Amino acid sequence: MNQKYKEAFTLIEVIISVIIVSIVVMGAMQLQEQNSDMASYLLKRGNSELDNSLFLTKKVQRYSNDKKSSYDLLVDEFSIKDFDSRDILKKIEKKINITEALPIPVGADGDTPQFVFYSNEILLNGDYPARYYTFK
Repeated sequence: MNQKYKEAFTLIEVIISVIIVSIVVMGAMQLQEQNSDMASYLLKRGNSELDNSLFLTKKVQRYSNDKKSSYDLLVDEFSIKDFDSRDILKKIEKKINITEALPIPVGADGDTPQFVFYSNEILLNGDYPARYYTFK
């Protein structure tokens, strides 16, 4: 008897290939989720940096250890007549911490520096804290 067998995949080979494909697809989906989370974080962080820039006025030096809205700092700088804009600016709040200005001597020959400038730190606390430095 000459019986011809057709070559085919066995059930075990099919199951193993399905498992391998499933693992690869799950890994790709996990990478996609991580990329989506990172993009969302970067978008929120970028928007927070834009919000922080509203606080970088000369007036910010007055409010150490206070929680203020961006409207509080900008009201004297700009005439904000639109009520929607006012409401948006009032919702952007940060706790402001400012360090005391420290002298930084430059070009010291012996004991006397050529000039001294002062630097202090402005720390804006919110969802995404930020640190800025001023120099005088």
